[in-house]
Amino acid sequence: MQIIHKRSAISRVRGIGFSAVVAATALFSAVDVSAHGYVSSPKARVIVCKENNIENPTLPACIAAKAAGNVGFYAPQSIAIGGVRDNHQSVIPDGKLCSAGVGGYGGLDLARSDWPATQVQAGLREFVWTNTAQHRSMYFRYYITKQGYNPNQPLRWSDLEQIHQSSPTGQEAVSRHQVNLPPRSGRHVVYSIWQRDYADAPEGFYQCIDVVYGDGPVSSASSSSSVRPSSSSSSSSSIGSDTCAALPTWDAGTVYNKPQQVKYNNKRYQANYWTQGNNPELTSGQYNYWLDLGDCNGSGGTSSVTVSSSSRSSSVVVSSSSSSVSTGSCTSPAFVNGATYANGALVRNSGSEYRCTVSGWCTVGGPYEPGVGWAWTNAWALVRSCQ
Repeated sequence: MQIIHKRSAISRVRGIGFSAVVAATALFSAVDVSAHGYVSSPKARVIVCKENNIENPTLPACIAAKAAGNVGFYAPQSIAIGGVRDNHQSVIPDGKLCSAGVGGYGGLDLARSDWPATQVQAGLREFVWTNTAQHRSMYFRYYITKQGYNPNQPLRWSDLEQIHQSSPTGQEAVSRHQVNLPPRSGRHVVYSIWQRDYADAPEGFYQCIDVVYGDGPVSSASSSSSVRPSSSSSSSSSIGSDTCAALPTWDAGTVYNKPQQVKYNNKRYQANYWTQGNNPELTSGQYNYWLDLGDCNGSGGTSSVTVSSSSRSSSVVVSSSSSSVSTGSCTSPAFVNGATYANGALVRNSGSEYRCTVSGWCTVGGPYEPGVGWAWTNAWALVRSCQ
């Protein structure tokens, strides 16, 4: 399949420059016909700089981005690649994720620790795409950098962990997503992809959103961000082995939709469809309202849980001993391809029990299906053989 790289209107006019604000306005009025969208809340990196006076920015990171030739601030909705059709990682090289390699946006890729960031905490947070042209979508996908991410190094695909993917949608002027932010500390990047419906035009659109956990600096961009924190968010300095610590407790009056997750009676559940008032303990199953993703404490098996904590948030790193594999009666839920799994989640598949070690890959399934896919050991650890 041939990937079509569209040369942006920005790069085509870059050589002649912008002689006046009027000329720039006329140019991007024409571009709007093929423009698409951007993350407006929490504000994406490109929006923060667009609103910081395009011609004479005052924020150091935006000044540096403009100096790097970043005329893309005029069109934050056009960080796009035509014909990508879900091949994002093969098309966009490491170090170019924020610009997607599109000409005129290279300043967004600068590795700096002073990009203005929105303060967040673990739990549900609403992310909003403002779509200047409305297209049907295959999905909106969200990643976050792993704990230990260094903002002074170029952003790589291997730095990211997938945390959310929406269902296909029709044409929307505004797309809202409830994203469950995992425990982290310090500065991170949320990376979002909008994949347009393949039948329309398999374009991909890309946005980098800078966030900081806890009491770190907050940019002016956060003042208008919409926050819907988890009702059960915890500020405890330790979450022990509880893999559900950042999840809200199921509430009969709350509306849930795929792939939102809740905890109930010490178990993790993921919504299969739109649901309200359906007790997850009584309505779980592959084709029911909820998927049972296992116990919150990750009981059973030989894996050990190491907790790294800070004053406001914690990260869980699950390590597994490969020296021996026990046998026994497995009570964990069956693996469901495409379900969202957190680090530490237990599943049964092909006669054995497995523990998720890299949640972003556990969720992908296919090549990462536990015990079956060719790359499953990169996402799962074998716990035991089920009798």
